[in-house]
Amino acid sequence: MSVRDTVLKSLAAIGAQEEAVFYANLFQSQDPERFALIVLDPRCLKNPLLEALISDLRILSDLELTPVLVVGALDDDRTSVRFQSQRLYKELDHAGVRAGKLNCASYGLINDVKSQAARGGIVVLEMTETRGEKVGLPELVTKLHPSKVIFLQPSGGLRRGGKRLPIIKLNAQGADEEIDAMTPGQARFMQMAGDLLMMPDNTATYIIASPLNLLQELFTVKGSGTMMRRAAKVFHMSQYSDMNLKQTRSSIEEAFGKSLVPDYFEQSMSHAFIEQSYRGGAIVTSLAGLPYLSKFWVVQLAQGEGIGRDIWDALIEAVPAFFWRSRMGNPFNDYYMRVCHGMQISGEWRVFWRGLGAPEIPGAIIAAASAPHDFDY
Repeated sequence: MSVRDTVLKSLAAIGAQEEAVFYANLFQSQDPERFALIVLDPRCLKNPLLEALISDLRILSDLELTPVLVVGALDDDRTSVRFQSQRLYKELDHAGVRAGKLNCASYGLINDVKSQAARGGIVVLEMTETRGEKVGLPELVTKLHPSKVIFLQPSGGLRRGGKRLPIIKLNAQGADEEIDAMTPGQARFMQMAGDLLMMPDNTATYIIASPLNLLQELFTVKGSGTMMRRAAKVFHMSQYSDMNLKQTRSSIEEAFGKSLVPDYFEQSMSHAFIEQSYRGGAIVTSLAGLPYLSKFWVVQLAQGEGIGRDIWDALIEAVPAFFWRSRMGNPFNDYYMRVCHGMQISGEWRVFWRGLGAPEIPGAIIAAASAPHDFDY
């Protein structure tokens, strides 16, 4: 068994092995410097958190994944920053992890980061005020285009009522969720994330996590910290000509792992709600004379980002009454149980509904359970 296979098998302990394989393959298909930009709270560079971080970075290195580590974004003591970055670099070297250390004021920094990552080296970036043109977080995000920006700090996430908030939406006024009292470090992370999220053409996801659960954050859909994001832009359409059918078909098939029947888009459609990048959507048709949610999906890469909730909110605002079906093993069923007004099991299906009148429900159940399949089997 190869080192990569051994590592992926070990990751099954934090979640499904299939998820780990999916994300490892996805990350490796990108430019190496785009994997993740990790911004370190100085408290994470002390044991035992440092030991946990080094262990995680060694696993990432074995998977040939090369995060860019930023030291000093949250520390105004330049001497301390130099000490922290040097210690981190030495610990990586001692653990046998290929790494390089650069200063954010170095000339040609971005090209040097890309070169080191291309050679399989984890990059330690030291943020100190020295000669040259200093590159800050906004420039790093803009020029490296990281898929994830992870703020590592001891608590590992934000909380409301003592419970972890997996996702919060940020806007120009701050968070849309009530958050428990934040530490100064968390407040600075929030400010940084908010500023970065508001930059134009910014597609990265922003996460607060802990070194103790970094791998779970990277390799599972549910994650382990708090993801900060802007609300997804969802377009409401009323006819197939309004959407890109090729992208829609590809998105649905990627989400379900199955091929749609060739004539799927020949049936009548009353509403469609499509995320701007076609990472998810909902299609409402008609069945038994009632609105029928034919498809609701989010591609695997975007699951856990809250896109599904934004699509759902757009759906229920425009279509107050509808019904739908789901197979017994569908991972969305727990969510459906929370948002439906009623559910009935019929054969191989769970039939859900919202807003239907009592006389409409029996016919909806029969129609959903007997509707033809939309996928080629």
